[in-house]
Amino acid sequence: MKRTTRIIKSLVSAFILLMGLVCPLYAQEVQNQKVYIAIIIDDFGNQMAGTEEIAKLPIPLTGAVIPGMPFAKDDAKKLHDAGKEVILHVPLEPIKGKPNWLGPKGITSGMSSEKIRGVLEESMTEIPYAVGMNNHMGSRAMQSKNVVGTLMDFANEKGFYFVDSKTYDNKVAQEIATERHTPYLVRDVFLDNTPSTGYVVERLNEAYKVAKEKGYAVVIGHVGPEKGPHTAAALKSMISQLQAKNVEFVTVSQLMRNLQGQ
Repeated sequence: MKRTTRIIKSLVSAFILLMGLVCPLYAQEVQNQKVYIAIIIDDFGNQMAGTEEIAKLPIPLTGAVIPGMPFAKDDAKKLHDAGKEVILHVPLEPIKGKPNWLGPKGITSGMSSEKIRGVLEESMTEIPYAVGMNNHMGSRAMQSKNVVGTLMDFANEKGFYFVDSKTYDNKVAQEIATERHTPYLVRDVFLDNTPSTGYVVERLNEAYKVAKEKGYAVVIGHVGPEKGPHTAAALKSMISQLQAKNVEFVTVSQLMRNLQGQ
């Protein structure tokens, strides 16, 4: 009996010792696990504040250009030449807001599929570098199955992906994207709802927490007189800090490929 007790105690001690060695190694492995952050910067097309600074950032990112804006072609080329990914920032009808906010390439919920497709094709001639789409505003149009279905069909035909900026919380886009097998992601974090560098830094830290939980985060910021300088400054200051935490900055296309490979 005593011999059995000694054996049990020895096994318990060995187990505790083993766990003491394994647990720190496991914790270290989890700590060192790579996570991905895909940054989308919206509202290019007007050469607004932050455009130059964001194009020069030394990381992959995705620039969303509004078709029909005065400098849509110029901003798209600037991003492309800087090695950034370019997508269409499709202006869609909001519940509230002025019609002129949509610009000449705006899409409303009352449009036919043919009209929507025509607008998107025209947008492609302006922004030929585009490899995907996300919505600019769209709280009303993103509830329309006709609008969303046309967007997803167009994305499939062009080999695009679609990122739901989630300006309105409904599942129409997700359901149709799933049904039609459209590459689709949802925005996790808005970076600059408050125009403050400190606020954007806080949101980048929030994006890191999201990425730690699910392996990646999709975040959206903006160029513009109020937000652009703060967003550019915060990104520039946080790149090395986040990379030190094993964050890899990726374009949305790169993230899509990573997720499809899992």
